[in-house]
Amino acid sequence: MSKALLPVLVALLPAVASAVGATTGAAILVPQFAPGQTHSNVFSIMHSIKADGYDEYARRNGGSADYTVLAADAHVWRVRSAWRYDGQSGGIDESELRDGGRTACTLKADAHMACQAYLDGSGLVYNPTLWGDAPAQLRAGQSWQVAVTPAWELGGPNGTEQVTVVSVDPAAGSAVLMREGRSTGAFGEGEPQQRQLTRNGQTETLDITPGTAHWKGYTTFVRGVIFSDELLVTRDATLKATDGHTVKATERWIMLLNAAPFPTN
Repeated sequence: MSKALLPVLVALLPAVASAVGATTGAAILVPQFAPGQTHSNVFSIMHSIKADGYDEYARRNGGSADYTVLAADAHVWRVRSAWRYDGQSGGIDESELRDGGRTACTLKADAHMACQAYLDGSGLVYNPTLWGDAPAQLRAGQSWQVAVTPAWELGGPNGTEQVTVVSVDPAAGSAVLMREGRSTGAFGEGEPQQRQLTRNGQTETLDITPGTAHWKGYTTFVRGVIFSDELLVTRDATLKATDGHTVKATERWIMLLNAAPFPTN
């Protein structure tokens, strides 16, 4: 080996080492949509409340959604969605995901797009609002911190979260991420301020004051699309009855979402 080449090769070693076991984050966490593609998922959320002296409250809802990609560019994806919540109404709409998944817009009857921050706990694609900006490279074991500022479906405002890469498969274009975070206060999307619980055979309406929530779960992404997602959320709360007495409570949510064969409806 030429001695003149040795310093050059030594200088290149850090770059070579950094590439080993890594793959481009955008290739896995940013969807590569094209018109005509179809995707589907099935989902459910269970919510329970346990409080001394009361029967445990437990409710579940779930359904499915079908998506057909109508148009796509680097950061805006337009889809037609057909969705159904079992036991409730369903529907069909045309919408756009903008800002790399941060914003959801729905086409209204007057042909304008009504937009809002996308704050669902899960969905079709990677959402930087809940996950942070995708790193340039992904490696198993790496992690990053996320400030989840808005209240969202399963978290209160001004939350903090750590995202950890569990595994990466460059050949399949997939990665498993784990998210774990905390927040205090009411969740987004119009969380009810009262709940009805049963005690000694009688139903009571209680005001609920939410405390600190903790969430943790695994999500698998395949070329930017969520293939499977699960999240366990627990939160302490205080319940107040109409007679003024209060009781401490523990709440739990279990969210599940999985890709499904198209169509589901």
